[in-house]
Amino acid sequence: MSVGIFLDKEHRPAEKEIERALGKRHGLYIALIDFMKRSYQLDGELSYGGKNYGWNLWFRRSGKTLLNLFPQDGFCIAQVVLGKEQIEKAKLLKLGKRVAEVFSKASQFHDGRWLYAPVKTAKDAKDIQELVALKRKPAPGVK
Repeated sequence: MSVGIFLDKEHRPAEKEIERALGKRHGLYIALIDFMKRSYQLDGELSYGGKNYGWNLWFRRSGKTLLNLFPQDGFCIAQVVLGKEQIEKAKLLKLGKRVAEVFSKASQFHDGRWLYAPVKTAKDAKDIQELVALKRKPAPGVK
């Protein structure tokens, strides 16, 4: 199974296609986009990640990826890569069941843990925001 559902490199999905794919959870996707705009002044870039990943919304600052959002059928998958220091801090967070399970099962690589978390609830979206904030502090006053 691929991470995203928009796998055709030649067809860049329109926002309406993404909205239809996400269905009732489109609002969670938009909430994460809004968080990235408010917290980091990032709009995201629609990027093709290859046949196993498909099209995703990529948020990066200074050459470092903060977050990738992969549309799926009825939800999105958030990818966050945590380094060694961030992993230790993440262990102290009160993550919800779904994101905590993804975190605990993620393999440890030389460059950290690559988390691919399904975003199906507001708690999942909040957890992703907290993990991104471990990578880079949000702008002052942003929650």
